[in-house]
Amino acid sequence: MGVDLSAESSPSLVMRDLSEFTTLPFLAAFDVIPLPTAHADNLPTKVNPKRVTYIALSKKTMPTLVDLYMQFKDKAEIYIDGTLESVLSVCISLKLSYRAGIPSPCPLGLLDPNQVEV
Repeated sequence: MGVDLSAESSPSLVMRDLSEFTTLPFLAAFDVIPLPTAHADNLPTKVNPKRVTYIALSKKTMPTLVDLYMQFKDKAEIYIDGTLESVLSVCISLKLSYRAGIPSPCPLGLLDPNQVEV
């Protein structure tokens, strides 16, 4: 079962949702402290926090977002309703995350994030 992209506004809605998923590593990462465990001598072990980053979700959604944009780039709807801004926000998020001078090619192939001023 899939999403019917022929329905009115569905491409825009899907692209905006995918854009949000793609920016999660930059906006929503958080630390989780696991429960302590005990060794055989019943002394608690040191517990280091784990970081939830959403990177895998982002890497999975980026190619789909590119495909959808390329498929619907000729529809005026995505330029009028804010969908394109959502898609481009992914590139800006990447640019901000790599601002320290690390090259950050935009996965969407829409623009060079090194030329985006934020």
